Amino acid sequence: MRTRKLFLSIILVAFFSAAGCNNQAAKKDSSNTQTTTEKVVYTCSMHPEVQSDKPGSCPKCGMDLVKIK
Repeated sequence: MRTRKLFLSIILVAFFSAAGCNNQAAKKDSSNTQTTTEKVVYTCSMHPEVQSDKPGSCPKCGMDLVKIK
């Protein structure tokens, strides 16, 4: 009888530990999707009014556009 209780306790601990790990993995996955949906904007360091959604060069001075965080 004592071994049966010990075995059931071990099974329950293993089950709840696995359920907790799966929950943490789901939280990490949802945080990754939020960061990928951010809009990326590129601008010229000399002309901040020039903005683009893709990398390239500034039409005013020809410098490379840099990513804004």
